[in-house]
Amino acid sequence: MKKFLAVLLMIPLVLGIMVVPAHAVPLIDASAAIMVDASTGQVIYEQNAQQKLPIASISKLLTAVVIEDEVHSNQITGNTKVKIDDGTAAISNDPNYSAIGLQAGQSYTVRELLNAALVKSADGATMALSAAAGDSMDEFNMKLQQKAQDIGLKNYTIVNPVGLNNGDLKSLASKQYSDKAENAMTATDVAILARYLVNRYPQLLQVTAQKQVTFAIAKGKTKTAKNLNEMLPGGKYTVPGVTIDGLKTGTSDTAGACFVGTGNYRGHRIITVVLHANGKNKDDRFVQTQRLYQMLKQNFHLQTITLPKNIQEQPLANGQRRQVTLSPRQITVWSAGNDVHRYTMAVKLNKRYLNKKGQLEAPINRNRALGELELSSGQLKTLDGGPLTYRLSSADNIARGNFWQRLWH
Repeated sequence: MKKFLAVLLMIPLVLGIMVVPAHAVPLIDASAAIMVDASTGQVIYEQNAQQKLPIASISKLLTAVVIEDEVHSNQITGNTKVKIDDGTAAISNDPNYSAIGLQAGQSYTVRELLNAALVKSADGATMALSAAAGDSMDEFNMKLQQKAQDIGLKNYTIVNPVGLNNGDLKSLASKQYSDKAENAMTATDVAILARYLVNRYPQLLQVTAQKQVTFAIAKGKTKTAKNLNEMLPGGKYTVPGVTIDGLKTGTSDTAGACFVGTGNYRGHRIITVVLHANGKNKDDRFVQTQRLYQMLKQNFHLQTITLPKNIQEQPLANGQRRQVTLSPRQITVWSAGNDVHRYTMAVKLNKRYLNKKGQLEAPINRNRALGELELSSGQLKTLDGGPLTYRLSSADNIARGNFWQRLWH
């Protein structure tokens, strides 16, 4: 974990957050919903976001994160091949499931299976992924549960990597759970998971942004699958001014129609979660996501805050200059109604770049991430209950000073 030195600045703030009271008529026609800024963690809107609900195939996002962890730690690679056993093949070829048709005895790469899991939502491919590093399903479940804890999820149940009921896994069902046991999370936890994914492993967005993929099922046999996300550019439910590139649908009898999405709007990456959209059409999850963006456009604006000089300019030791200018000079917050007037700012500098006196030390390269700016208020809501966070980088290249410059400074 990075260590930081905090520099505090107190300034007044008032900020409106749209939170629906329990007795109010829901603005989003779903059991739960939330909308957040992925960069800062700001909660823009939430509705029943703390109730734990079944999430079906949204579970595959957590599986993808653990797989990326295994790749990052060199346990596996994207080219690691996974041989399909009879139990996984039975799931992958059952038309009642999200089937891709993996063949028993055939081997597929982690990269192929990840594409199938995130684009087609293929259940068998996801089960195969869980065995990529040699784990049993119960062993992989332990990794999922540990990851959920590590990234800050609070109220969740993890039964398997897929999102099916335990009994639906046929011969692969875990003996630790009842047949009806299934994965569940709050909308807040789903948003925390999605935020972690897009910030820690943004390369996965290149997978989820694909409108369709073609899989080599067996020798001489391929299958093309369309992305289930109908909000991608050119899709039926695209949102003007928003470029959506992920993330994941989920559907089951108990979860209903669910969707966690992410896209860029006005230079900000937004995450939306809709759990159990009401209505008989599974596309209602996309309609409700459209409503979230409509609400964002109509009821919120981006307010710009200029950082004061004692935040922008930080002391620099042994450099050609005495100070280093931090970037950005301005930050933005989503505001409903009155603009921000009262807030607390804190600069947390990475101790890696500090000397024993707590000062930044030259040389400093331009765009080097030197720490974070934290902005908080009693009325400001974030996913983890902490402050909004903004990356702070050096605005210029500053070389180490010569002997006389260092002596003078």
